[in-house]
Amino acid sequence: MWNAMISSLLVLATLAVPAALAQQVRLQREFNADGAKRLVLNLQVGAATMTMTTHKGPPMVRLDISHASGSAPKIDYAVVGGDGRLNISSGQGEGQGFSILGSRKGGTFKDTWTISLSRDLPCNLDVEFGLGSGQADFGGLNIEELKFATGLSEVELNFSTPCQGEARNVELATGLGSMEVRGLSNLRMKRFQFAGGLGSAVLEFSGQYRQSLDVTLDVGMGSLDLRVPENIGVKIRHDDNFLSSHEFDRLERTSSDTWFSSNWREGPGNLSLQLSVGMGSVDLEWIPVKGR
Repeated sequence: MWNAMISSLLVLATLAVPAALAQQVRLQREFNADGAKRLVLNLQVGAATMTMTTHKGPPMVRLDISHASGSAPKIDYAVVGGDGRLNISSGQGEGQGFSILGSRKGGTFKDTWTISLSRDLPCNLDVEFGLGSGQADFGGLNIEELKFATGLSEVELNFSTPCQGEARNVELATGLGSMEVRGLSNLRMKRFQFAGGLGSAVLEFSGQYRQSLDVTLDVGMGSLDLRVPENIGVKIRHDDNFLSSHEFDRLERTSSDTWFSSNWREGPGNLSLQLSVGMGSVDLEWIPVKGR
């Protein structure tokens, strides 16, 4: 995942010809399942304002993209072995590109991407978002696997309602930007990993907690805020070093590298976090639970 994110940053750094002179073109497309039993989406977005949401029923995917003329997105769709494989990547016209400053207008990027996914089919999502601002609400989706990596972006991810099924693997990563994730407990998952570079991130484990979860967190030089409902048991394993800092409110240190909450194994579920921090910081914040 880190290789993909670094590649996105390198691509952005090499684009130099201003896009301010180019006219915007609107692209609208719909993709039906055509016999597919699962959506496999590979999405690569360069510089844009992006919105991802969900809908009930067909089509499997709706696209509404405004892009600079001469740089149409590359789109490929095929049904292979029951999978509807949809690959979408930001286009770049031959011999031209864009500048980061020239692609902005009024605090947002001129290029806008709106993507809506049907809740009717299970899906595997692999998203790389290089530069811009984004919002995604995946509430209600049947997510089997999710990878979401950002470069210089400011992104808000939300799981506003319980997701269907169980995700085998969930990986989130941010580079120099910021990422805020809400409703993580609505995403039923077996494995969760987060990697943070130089940016900031908030991971909020609110929602419908249905099982215990093992979490791997890797923070480089950025900051990470963990928000956990106060009725959830928490265990953190973390090796201290003098370059990093942490604040684990209400946790008791039981060994040189392990902290427990007083309600460990007593609540509706437990969070077991394996934490690695370079020169960054990690703080734990408890979310009040109604009725307590």
